[in-house]
Amino acid sequence: MDPRVESVPLFNGFSTAEMEGLKKCLREKSFEKGESLFLEGNDCQQIFLIREGRAKLYRTSSSGREQILETLGPGDTCACNPGCAAWSCVSSAEALTPCKVWYLQRKDYVHLVQSNSKLAHTLNLLFAEKLRRFSCLIEEVSLKDVRKRVVKFLLDMLNENESKGEAQKTLFVPFTRQEIAQRIGTSRETVARYLHELKRSKLIDIKSHQIFILQKEKLSQLLN
Repeated sequence: MDPRVESVPLFNGFSTAEMEGLKKCLREKSFEKGESLFLEGNDCQQIFLIREGRAKLYRTSSSGREQILETLGPGDTCACNPGCAAWSCVSSAEALTPCKVWYLQRKDYVHLVQSNSKLAHTLNLLFAEKLRRFSCLIEEVSLKDVRKRVVKFLLDMLNENESKGEAQKTLFVPFTRQEIAQRIGTSRETVARYLHELKRSKLIDIKSHQIFILQKEKLSQLLN
């Protein structure tokens, strides 16, 4: 992933002058694995953009159960603020690996959104995509049994690879089983059990950080 600011999708369409102005406002910060970037309910003082590493956005229930909303990688942003001067964080963020991030102070971000129609348009697309993903997440967690959630997680990763032009059926899985469990709303032990059931059925094979999709069509039939 290109670590330059110009590669961040949020700033697509910026002119050279606009990009130079943006760079003057950006600051860089490093986080260790497990360190918190921000906490749910706090005032949103800055917008983060991942330069290197991965971070998770999550919410915690009153019982202490954690639900991962999405995982951010290089070029991704936590931006949920549409440009309001007052805004609270609707989720928490934690570094899954050592991270380097750029951050933009709220006042600078608000000014950019209010003065740049291209950024406002890109944010509309970003919010629409987040809404689609969160709607799918709600459906998966509330309506599908756990085995279907595991299968859909694998197929979604495969489809994402195929959309990038990667035809191979080998999935590099940058998540621990605990992270997968938190992502689909179940326990680590349950994820491990269903993955091994799929392996015993010869639908997948499992190696270190890799899952081989052996029978995509039969996997898809499990969602019916």
